[in-house]
Amino acid sequence: MKKSLIVMILLAGLLTGCSLADMSATMKADRYMESGDYRQAETEFREVVRERPDSPLAHYYLGRFLMAQHKSAEALPQFQRAVALAPDNADYHFWLGVTFGELGDGKSEQAQYEQALLFDKHHAQAHLYLGHILLKNGNLQEAIKSYDAVLKEMPTNGAALYNRALILDMERKQVEARKAWLEYLKWFPAGKFARQATEHLNALGDFSYENQYIGRRTVTLAEIKFVRSGKEVDASAKPSLSLLGTIAANLGKGYVQVVVYVDKNQELAKERALKVKKTLNELVPELNPERIRVSWFDVPEKITINQKEYVRPEAVRIFFTDWQ
Repeated sequence: MKKSLIVMILLAGLLTGCSLADMSATMKADRYMESGDYRQAETEFREVVRERPDSPLAHYYLGRFLMAQHKSAEALPQFQRAVALAPDNADYHFWLGVTFGELGDGKSEQAQYEQALLFDKHHAQAHLYLGHILLKNGNLQEAIKSYDAVLKEMPTNGAALYNRALILDMERKQVEARKAWLEYLKWFPAGKFARQATEHLNALGDFSYENQYIGRRTVTLAEIKFVRSGKEVDASAKPSLSLLGTIAANLGKGYVQVVVYVDKNQELAKERALKVKKTLNELVPELNPERIRVSWFDVPEKITINQKEYVRPEAVRIFFTDWQ
């Protein structure tokens, strides 16, 4: 069995053009990457470089472990040597570009990403980082092409989705921008960038997501929708209501204020408000029902964003009071 395994490893090395030493170095580097012991990895790979100065892989891994410790100046010659020894390796060019970027040499950084893409047009990271540089330099059309290339390889890459939407917004392509922000929020509905994406989306008059102010937190939530009858909370709203209820229960005090607007239909507004309360109780039974207060209005909700007023015939607004 052991003999067969050794034969398989040798065959794999021959088929891929890798030496056993390179395979060993790769396995060792993977273990250090996983463990995070970059200092020990640096020590070990300095020895590998000393023993095998003509191994591009050894220089590459030493550069990676130096970069992991923010030693960009020391990493630079390692990546330069790796590129000199294996000039057609896209990964080596990419990491040399990253290092130039860390050292503030944007021109050389961009050139290395472009080199990487000459050897591997599907290199998603090179497309992504090139897109960042192009966006920073105001080259919006080329930047969006780079982000599109990233998304062909990695359809849910957060940075590419966000920056692509941002460019469309900057170019005032409202229909495309709205679609792009929604795509980002579908995959990344929480966190700082979700809140920013929601602000951009709302400014376009789309309230599919909203930032709700819950105690000290600002939370991005999907729109509270109702089923066709208009009287039952749609299943799509339950994750948002569950999150709200959990936050409120953990606070231990204060009131959840549920405000429902339905233009010219007070009875429906009331029914919806009560249904939201009931759903909150069902989803988070530890939340005292007395801490959920409801109100309803037969008028539209009016929101002003960037000095522009939006009128929403139907809306649900939820916030906390007396929680401090």
